[in-house]
Amino acid sequence: MIKEILRGIGIGCLLAGGILYFVQQQTTDGALQKQLADSKEEVSILKRELAISQTLTGKESIRKPEAEQETIPDENEADEIVTKSFTVKAGITPAKLSRELENEGLIKDAEEFELYIIENDYTRKIKTGTYELHSDMRFPEIAKIFLHL
Repeated sequence: MIKEILRGIGIGCLLAGGILYFVQQQTTDGALQKQLADSKEEVSILKRELAISQTLTGKESIRKPEAEQETIPDENEADEIVTKSFTVKAGITPAKLSRELENEGLIKDAEEFELYIIENDYTRKIKTGTYELHSDMRFPEIAKIFLHL
């Protein structure tokens, strides 16, 4: 009789230990998944802030209204609209893209266009390809073309 009681207690202890092990393991996995998701979110926020801070480094960070950020030709330049084919290459940075557009005469201020792309989170959404652009286009129009919208 004592053997049966001890055997029952032993089996009960083994079952309780097994249940506790699996419950603790699931709790640990859930906590790790939550930490991983939080870390990924923090990394994406830090990347965005880094891109913005790199853009603003050495520049005045005076924010202009969106209407002033867009490229609008002056009355004297209205006759000098430039139309060119522009190629976006894979892996191009917003800074390099903006400089190339400015060098081609398609935008007037590379820094403002770069900031526009970063602030609107278009950095990773720009599609590669060759596009027909005009110098009288505004930043949102150029971005829509690059994003295939």
